[in-house]
Amino acid sequence: MERAIKIKNKGGFTLIELIIVVAIIALLAAATFVAVDPAKRIGDTQNAQRWSDVTALADAWMKYTVDNNGTVPTTTSNITYQITKYGGATSTVNICDATSTVNGTVWIDTLVDNGYIGSIPYDPNTDYVDGTTSTGYYLHYDGNHTLTVGACNTYNSATIRVKR
Repeated sequence: MERAIKIKNKGGFTLIELIIVVAIIALLAAATFVAVDPAKRIGDTQNAQRWSDVTALADAWMKYTVDNNGTVPTTTSNITYQITKYGGATSTVNICDATSTVNGTVWIDTLVDNGYIGSIPYDPNTDYVDGTTSTGYYLHYDGNHTLTVGACNTYNSATIRVKR
């Protein structure tokens, strides 16, 4: 006679099964977290780039000024300029906030040509095409030798401005 072997089913989960379930839940949570607000993540990334650009522009301007015994890269006197690629328009336009008006343009090619900054930075939300001159940034150099460089377009109305 053959003897029947009975196997008892314990009815629980193995450790491997639990680890797989936890991994799947973690992946779904991560995907949901990223998908919830990608625009905010993109906007925050663009604002970080703007901070980097205005800081680099301000640093390059000040280094040039120090290296050249107080001479600034271009003639400016207590007015706000739109930073442009060389040859930009010189018309007066409004920028960033209601209290600032661009009184002209400032070309920063001198800073690039002399190695103070690698290239002219453009706002990350600008679709740069050859011939575009506006960088999306502004510069104000007052009579007290205070330099302010700022971004005109920001995500979530953030103020991005560096003073030196």
